[in-house]
Amino acid sequence: MTLSTSKSIEIVTGKTLKLKNVLSRYVISQDGTEMQKVMHMFNSYMKANRLTPYGPTTINTKSVFENGSLVQRSRMMVQVRETPAKVEPPYSFSELIRVENCVMARYHGNAASVQMAHGKIQVYAFENNIKLKGETYTVLIEQDGNDIMADVFMEAET
Repeated sequence: MTLSTSKSIEIVTGKTLKLKNVLSRYVISQDGTEMQKVMHMFNSYMKANRLTPYGPTTINTKSVFENGSLVQRSRMMVQVRETPAKVEPPYSFSELIRVENCVMARYHGNAASVQMAHGKIQVYAFENNIKLKGETYTVLIEQDGNDIMADVFMEAET
């Protein structure tokens, strides 16, 4: 797969994110090494439980206040073809995750700069009087080395 080398962020409103048969796990740290480690553990868990992943990986991020500090909680999510008979912690399973009325940014560029898409959504929302709920869903569509294409969804209040 070869991604275009041009960098861009395109904004679209009124989008819905729909994920089925979602296996998920919270990630303590958002650094690249921790994400790779969790993805490796995900793959091992799915293989051991005969679960077949499909579609792109999605990262759900939510900022919360804990003990007077702002903390980001991240959850890695992978859709699986089968419904698992049993899901053991730290994993959880949801038959359907549906997030409606989203502002979406399609991001093309360096993976380390994907936060630019989050920022562009926030600026767009500010300029268009849209109140965002605060959670972000980043769907990793394609990756080629450090270059990615990702769809970033942020739900708007109705």
